[in-house]
Amino acid sequence: MKKIWLIIFVIVLIGSGAYYLISKKNGSSETEYEFTEITRGDLENLVSCTGTLEAVGAVEVGTELSGTVSKVFADYNDDVKKNQILAILDTTQLAINLRSSKADLIRTKAQYELSKKEYENDLKLFEQNYISELELETSQTAMKTNYAGLLSAEANFEKAELNINKYSVIRSPITGKVIDRSIEEGQTVAASFSSPTLFYIAENLQNMEIYANVDESDIGMIKTGMQTVFTVEAYPDDSFEGVVKQIRLQPETISNVVNYTVVVETSNDSGLLLPGMTATIDFIIEQKKDVLLVSRSALTFTPDESTLMEMMQKRRAEREKNSAEETTSRPQMGKGMNPQKMKDATKLWYLDDVGDLQMSIVETGSTDGSKIEIVSGKDIEAGMQVISKQTTASKSSSNNSSNMRMMQPF
Repeated sequence: MKKIWLIIFVIVLIGSGAYYLISKKNGSSETEYEFTEITRGDLENLVSCTGTLEAVGAVEVGTELSGTVSKVFADYNDDVKKNQILAILDTTQLAINLRSSKADLIRTKAQYELSKKEYENDLKLFEQNYISELELETSQTAMKTNYAGLLSAEANFEKAELNINKYSVIRSPITGKVIDRSIEEGQTVAASFSSPTLFYIAENLQNMEIYANVDESDIGMIKTGMQTVFTVEAYPDDSFEGVVKQIRLQPETISNVVNYTVVVETSNDSGLLLPGMTATIDFIIEQKKDVLLVSRSALTFTPDESTLMEMMQKRRAEREKNSAEETTSRPQMGKGMNPQKMKDATKLWYLDDVGDLQMSIVETGSTDGSKIEIVSGKDIEAGMQVISKQTTASKSSSNNSSNMRMMQPF
């Protein structure tokens, strides 16, 4: 038996020597790692887009009449009250129309009264059989026709009165601020086909609305009442908050991309926001406070085959040395891991206190694209350095004092 053990020992010794000579001849390789730190902080999942600021309750003030602007009483940025006079149209032509309609009214009224008396006389003659029924109906028709003309003349007269007394005076329909004025004294306005816009009045600049264009790929994540944060180019260092008020269903195609209009309401107590400004909006889809975060690159790292083999050999040696440590030497599921959430589980690799490669299974959560939340994981804590990349560099045998070394964290 002693001879057998001696032969086995010699064979193992020869094999080890041969392996050492081959490694020395070909040169060995050194495994280097790049690390990233696990931090604790806040995480936000955002959807970004742009939109335009608009005043709440803005009204376009027009005119129903054509004519020349006689007086203008309101200017840009003026505060106006409801029913306040903004402008007056020249009433010369309107006064002529009023007198003409009044003359028509007098004439048609006289014609109606005459035809009414003729009909009453013809009715008496018909009752005494002096005229025929046809003559009576002719007289009655003339009376009704003149009565219709009288009604038309009265309507024209009332319209002429309204034009000169009401519609020639442009009044503010609301209390607010004049944002735009598009008329000057002496300018002619024409309301033949549509009412021209003379003033643009904002009811309330203390509250503003943003009309944001959201891509169809993101609109499913936007909900009414969702919080938003936005900036404007005029104040790049300031951020403003808003709330999603409405999601409009009518799509709009911009550059071959389907967009939906999302209305965001915001407060303008500071007065910095102005109508027409372009806002860059971040919709806060999800927000986490004080959670463990790690770079997504750490989750994509996997050691090469030789490194894994070396780790497995060390684990096997440990199990042979102490069978009681068989269970603990294997990678274990993170503390508090929900078995039903294993689809969200992944691996993080790190070096222990003696420089050996170790692996921990972690459960991940939300992400902002660059960092991802760690929900749970064995031996995972803030400040820990985990491996994000592995490189293998050749070195001469004289420097082959160790088979792995750690790079400085960055």
